[in-house]
Amino acid sequence: MCAMSKHPPRLSHPPKGPHAVEDLGHAQNPAWWTVMTLGIITGAVGTWAVVALSPVLGVVAVVLGVLTIVAGVVMSKMGLGSYTYGRGDTASDSPSVGIK
Repeated sequence: MCAMSKHPPRLSHPPKGPHAVEDLGHAQNPAWWTVMTLGIITGAVGTWAVVALSPVLGVVAVVLGVLTIVAGVVMSKMGLGSYTYGRGDTASDSPSVGIK
């Protein structure tokens, strides 16, 4: 049984060339959004821990920080935050840079 993957193939390296910024997808991937959301929550909890002088909230902020890193790495390994490309998305493809 040949199942199609939900995700495009992963690049072996960051894209280069005139379309490199577009190839990164403008951070429109689930791993980025998850890490940013957890990071903002972690920062807010850590800030409140300092303001309230609460060691318990400080520990919670550290645990959230570690959770943020782990979530980002795991989601990237799952392919939810990796460099991907489709047909015509790489500068080595002549038509994508306007060469006929």
